[in-house]
Amino acid sequence: MSHPNRLSAHTYVCSAALFFVVLALAGCGLFSTRTPTAPGGGSGELTPNFSLPESTLATLVRSVHFRNTTNYGLCLADTSGEQREFHSSFDPSDLTAFEQSGGTPPAVWTRAQELSFFPQFVAYLPNAAYDVYLSVDTDRGGIVDVGGATQKKIYNLHYRVWSGASPVCAGSAGIALERVGGSGEYKMTYWEDRRDTANVRTWGAARLNGR
Repeated sequence: MSHPNRLSAHTYVCSAALFFVVLALAGCGLFSTRTPTAPGGGSGELTPNFSLPESTLATLVRSVHFRNTTNYGLCLADTSGEQREFHSSFDPSDLTAFEQSGGTPPAVWTRAQELSFFPQFVAYLPNAAYDVYLSVDTDRGGIVDVGGATQKKIYNLHYRVWSGASPVCAGSAGIALERVGGSGEYKMTYWEDRRDTANVRTWGAARLNGR
């Protein structure tokens, strides 16, 4: 599995998150940005930003890289104050494989399960920081503006997660982001996980196996 055009968690959000969409439409990958210089020589981790769908995705990518459970959780819609909650579904092939291995798939995957899973996920390969690379999945419709009261958008994305030279997971996801709560921030409300490659587990398979 080779590295595609991508955003690593330590790359910088260029001037405005909307710029990411311009790059995607130009065929340069969803996030193609330069490596940042952290103010004062710090770690490079930026303040969470949920003002746009793209900034929420960038916050999620950085949260995985820095293994920041708090910021990762903030990316997910929560019924407490936001009247929406994050859920995820699985590729049917992953469900079948999990059942054949003796597992019992969950009836639904909730925000609470995601937050319980996340620390195990980022510790699965602990020797190198994770880098999450996203690109638009045009075969599944790319970026879809659903509109509605929550100004919902669906981002159909290929994802690749690496720990150094080792693949962590790979697949495609239909990610719904909606403007929720009194502050009107964009949070992730749904993740439809899909296989799009062989011999590398999906994010959904990682969820099913708990790491």
